[in-house]
Amino acid sequence: MARESYLPDDRPIVGERIRTWRRYRGMPLKTLAGLAGISVGLLSEVENGKRILDRRSQLTAVATALQVSTADLTDQPGAPLFPEHAAALATVPAVRSALVLLALDDEHTAGRDLAALRRDTDALQPLRAAARYDKLGPLLPDLLRDLGARCRTGTAAQRRDALRLMVRATYCATYTLKYLGHRDLAMTAAEACGRAATELAEPAYLGLAAFTRLHSLPPETKALTGRLAGEAADRLQPHLADADTAQVYGMLHLSAAFAAAVTERADDTHAHLAEADAVATRTGEGEFAGLCFGPTNIGFWRVAIAVELGEGGRVDEIARQIRPEVVDSASRRASFFADLGRGYAQGGTDDRAVEAFCVAERLAPQRIRASTAVRETVGDILRRARREAGGQQLRALARRVGVV
Repeated sequence: MARESYLPDDRPIVGERIRTWRRYRGMPLKTLAGLAGISVGLLSEVENGKRILDRRSQLTAVATALQVSTADLTDQPGAPLFPEHAAALATVPAVRSALVLLALDDEHTAGRDLAALRRDTDALQPLRAAARYDKLGPLLPDLLRDLGARCRTGTAAQRRDALRLMVRATYCATYTLKYLGHRDLAMTAAEACGRAATELAEPAYLGLAAFTRLHSLPPETKALTGRLAGEAADRLQPHLADADTAQVYGMLHLSAAFAAAVTERADDTHAHLAEADAVATRTGEGEFAGLCFGPTNIGFWRVAIAVELGEGGRVDEIARQIRPEVVDSASRRASFFADLGRGYAQGGTDDRAVEAFCVAERLAPQRIRASTAVRETVGDILRRARREAGGQQLRALARRVGVV
């Protein structure tokens, strides 16, 4: 099949969907702008593809006013966007079936012993870190069912080993499903992660499950997400002498910091960042569960938070203090460069934005090409540059992410 058949229409997704839902609700433009707390002029430009909403707080406010989810406005159409995306999406029905059977405690007999399951679970993290969802997805269904069986049988020590593996596997499954656009199914995987961690009852894994659950929740729940992140971190405080637990604790504070930024609570954002910084001075660059907690990842989060606060002009200053190569996850580095690109675009430095997006795409093409935030920003840059004068690099990137 030719690559072009995977590409979506040349239209700004979010603006068009806002207009469609607004008209469906019979809501005048002025009314929606007032309910969302943004200007009529900005909303009009967004609907007409001349501007984008580059902050989650704005997008959430519009979705709430329209009585829809943010996914209704941002998620890509169900059709695959490129061949690897198609291969990854083809694995979702089998993953869904495995998660349902896990929840029902089906009487499956494991075909692998614990040593093989440990080896196969270990294989998931490098694929997740590389954003190779087309390779990771096929591994999940049988692995989840075999782990479920091992969690129910054997000695107490064997069951605990299986539960640790189950938390790690469902953590990888959650993020895979989330980035493939199956948010509800990602929440199902996160619930399976939580059940295994609760039965295991070890602080680091309980924290990892809480973190997984937080990041499966929809953007419009950021106020709740922030509260839950803070509560989960508080539960870990008595156990911070353990390095793995301390890393999860730091990640929970980063999650709370970002949630506070989305809900426009700047003081809380800075307090949570300060706590994460304090923990990172003790842990250094961590390796637990592929979380990548440490000073470098905190820098990544600072860039994302600056963009969310509408302070894109600050990202270059923050980025100068970061050595991205320290983080051993192409996916996480790609996310950083994508946020950096959004920040540059927000600050009006479009050429640097395009360069950052191209770096992000080279690091993790499946992650970046399917990102609505990247697609919207690239489209916005292209419209500002005017299509016929946009430059070869920009136009090539726009084709790859589905803008043209």
